[in-house]
Amino acid sequence: MISLLYLSFLSIFPVFAWIFLGAILVRCLPRLHNVYRFGEKFVFYIGIPGILFITASKIEPSEALTATYSIAGIVATLSALLFSWGFARWRNYDIEQTGIITQAGYRANLGIIGLALCASTFGEKGLALAALPVAVWTLLFNVLAVAVLNAAYGVPFALRPLIRNLIRNPLIIGITLGFVAALSSVELPANFYRAGSAFTALVIPLSLIFLGGAIDLKPSRRSQQALVLATTIRLLFAPALALLIFLLMGVREVELGVSFLLLSGPVAAASHIMVAARGGDAKLAANIVVLSTALAPFTITAGLFLLRYFAFI
Repeated sequence: MISLLYLSFLSIFPVFAWIFLGAILVRCLPRLHNVYRFGEKFVFYIGIPGILFITASKIEPSEALTATYSIAGIVATLSALLFSWGFARWRNYDIEQTGIITQAGYRANLGIIGLALCASTFGEKGLALAALPVAVWTLLFNVLAVAVLNAAYGVPFALRPLIRNLIRNPLIIGITLGFVAALSSVELPANFYRAGSAFTALVIPLSLIFLGGAIDLKPSRRSQQALVLATTIRLLFAPALALLIFLLMGVREVELGVSFLLLSGPVAAASHIMVAARGGDAKLAANIVVLSTALAPFTITAGLFLLRYFAFI
């Protein structure tokens, strides 16, 4: 049991160590702010899309269309959204706070932390298996975020701007090009994949460091109950609900482990950006990102340990 717990610890904590290192460096060395801003753009527009292209290009198209674990993730995401919204309303949170809590409840950080966890725990196989759900779930997350925040702030749903934003999303572009490469008859050379492995090994730690530099470490005391509730749903209830759905749908082994790591992570930083763009309580949204990031290493380690202890992965 101790060895399983230690193995889970070794898989999870190095990922978050990079994040906390980034948070410390940017505050100890203020001159790094410009480097961080450039690094964030590099990671978002080139680094992570490049990794997703490489991994998606290895996917077998026939398997992608029938992947149970990807479908189960859609069911789990919708279930987490409905649970978060219903519970927040039942607890009498106002409609705007309900929107923030709901977005935090279902929206994990797939593109950076999720991929890093899969790579750290399962290596290249984990990255390859993560490419499909990251593509599908990233699309789903963005559509649902627009719908949830529109409902929370009384904004009519507009399909055209949503589609325009989605087709401009670098992550979706990277995955789409990877799928095109997988579907085509052109086989990418082995040297490309060797270079891709080195590129992945460089980009993932950098992306985590730059993510750490963007974290606000000065949370306010306002909306503390909403902060605790949103973090609890994101790190405990949503992963537990997702695991139940995955197990009921027959997902096991590495697919189950990858799915758990993707959907059990802290709240995506984009959730804060979208709330701020609506003129909502951006501080609350940012604090949820901070607190969930600080606590996620412990909850994910515990979940991974349980999955290994009961021989599900």
